[in-house]
Amino acid sequence: MRWRMLILASMAYGCFGLALSSIPPLVDPIIEDLSMTSGQMGLVLGVWQLVFIGTSSPLGSLVDRWGARRALTLGLSLILLSLLLRGLATDFITLSLAVALLGAGGPIIAVGMPKIVAQWFSGNDRGPATGIYVVGRDTGSVFALATAASFVIALTGSWRGIAIVYGAITLAVIVLWIAFSRDSGAVATAHAPDSTERDDAPGKGGVTGLLRIRNVQLVLVLGFVAFFMNHALGAWLPTVLREGGIPLAASGRWVAAGIALAMLSNFAVPSLARKGLRSRWLFVMLLGGALTTAGLAWFSGPALIAMVLLGTVIRSPAMQVLTLVLMETPGVGAKRVGSAAGVFFAVAEIGGFTGPLTMGMVRDSTGSLTTGLWIIVAITAVAAALPLLIRERGA
Repeated sequence: MRWRMLILASMAYGCFGLALSSIPPLVDPIIEDLSMTSGQMGLVLGVWQLVFIGTSSPLGSLVDRWGARRALTLGLSLILLSLLLRGLATDFITLSLAVALLGAGGPIIAVGMPKIVAQWFSGNDRGPATGIYVVGRDTGSVFALATAASFVIALTGSWRGIAIVYGAITLAVIVLWIAFSRDSGAVATAHAPDSTERDDAPGKGGVTGLLRIRNVQLVLVLGFVAFFMNHALGAWLPTVLREGGIPLAASGRWVAAGIALAMLSNFAVPSLARKGLRSRWLFVMLLGGALTTAGLAWFSGPALIAMVLLGTVIRSPAMQVLTLVLMETPGVGAKRVGSAAGVFFAVAEIGGFTGPLTMGMVRDSTGSLTTGLWIIVAITAVAAALPLLIRERGA
């Protein structure tokens, strides 16, 4: 049963990936159609994260109270509504409101993933399980990046076809989720609880208690940095390639190829980054992310494409490893992981919002994304040493 739940959860996260990545390959056609500026597009690309900031903590508590089955049904329905309304957008405001709905559905899906893993899996099994559900998200992102500017436009004649194509996929997943998922119930207690779930652990006392834990504080800061980098690049990489002379459809496919390759690291790294090793893996990912982002600003042609591919592979697993640190920190565990993940995503998505917005504003003021890339390099390089302060217990 736990593997069925993991597969269904991965499909749900895939719908989140579809909605997340459906607009970046279509930035220029949408800007032209809706008479928008790059700064406005940066706000559109980041507005769901802005909503996410305010909703993730209360929705994380909702996941703890409702259970995954009911909560993810609501989250998937909101993602479907967001996709459908994008196809009806007539200007910057209506597109922003449509994308903002992802900030209501997204937190439920994102928080629900570690909740399902913490309930249905234990010990080092949580690493591979985390990698699997992220591969589901990446599959949705790859599909959107590879098809939005080519297949969808060819099929429907407009960028608005994302509402029909990706909406139909999301509706199918909703039906499967309702039909085959269930809450863990007694199964969650079938696995022996680990030391992170003791009632006397230091996280007792709600969100305030969680925020007093050293590891939680470090994970929140690192989450901000990782999301700033990953969301800024995720939103603007197709445009970085376009500025480097790569055609519209090809730029989306190269970004999709990077995410497809990153599925390997997203699965492998959480499995390899066992207790006692996760801080070192985080250091490598942040430093590697800074170096490859510098390559995006420095290189052109084939070297630029290589930096896109390599950088995506290196930096992508950061969120998974951070959530593993979080769920296995004493004072968190399966009992409080919904609330803890809600706080994590609330803080991290501040970076997720400001990253794309900063890139769009920089492009408006300078005419390119190069300065924005160097901003990412500076922030990530400074933060790269912070993971070494995390206190871990060995396996």
